[in-house]
Amino acid sequence: MDWKLTKSLYILVFLLINVALLMMYYNKQQEDIEEIENTPGVLEETDIDMSQLPEHQPEKLNILTGEKLDFNEVDEISDDAVEITNSGHIIHEEFDAGDDPPEMRVDALQRHKNEQVYRGGNYKYDDVMSNGTSVLFNQYYGEYPIFNDEGARVIYRGDGTEAMEYEQGYITNLRENSYTSPIAVRNPRQVVSDLYGRQRISGEAVIENARLGYYIILSDDEQVLLRPKWELKITDQGVEKMIYVDAISETEDIIESE
Repeated sequence: MDWKLTKSLYILVFLLINVALLMMYYNKQQEDIEEIENTPGVLEETDIDMSQLPEHQPEKLNILTGEKLDFNEVDEISDDAVEITNSGHIIHEEFDAGDDPPEMRVDALQRHKNEQVYRGGNYKYDDVMSNGTSVLFNQYYGEYPIFNDEGARVIYRGDGTEAMEYEQGYITNLRENSYTSPIAVRNPRQVVSDLYGRQRISGEAVIENARLGYYIILSDDEQVLLRPKWELKITDQGVEKMIYVDAISETEDIIESE
């Protein structure tokens, strides 16, 4: 059996199903967006803090496809200098004392990324997911980040003033899927309303941050499929969590992590 052909057929069927679902719900989404923008809704009856929600900008986004880069096939990367793991898809390097490691400051890591990391200019600092021991830079498609996936980020780790190690994954040949069409992005207020209506957040939730980007929903040995998602950082009843909600369809699963 030709497994590569089987995987390609599986992805094709998956995309065709998505096309049908997107077309079924397109008109309904347009009506929902207009209602949210022009009339009072259920959110006005809650104490949900939405002051950090961005203004809705009407735009259309599409599903993306791409391939995981095999660093073993990149001539300018030597496995003598870095460790290449995960079937060639991840670079890992530990900094020794004699390596003059970069400091765990955003500006210092930014310089290292731009000067030493493969195609480092395609990654931007993630101020939402970074913390005192891990500093992340997400790969971007145009103006949108690919959220928190090892296959599309550079992450530096360290528990002091200097970085101890970094890892990199890269998705190449990112492009809009040819089997689907761009769909209007859902208003973030509509997304919050859906979360409340489905009892995923309480009426006292605080939306700390919301941003639009892409999320990898399907990944095999080589190919990846990405959907537009809203990432919401929420504090609710003393618990901080990240919620990823589909930006162009109400039918996709809600992804939540604490």
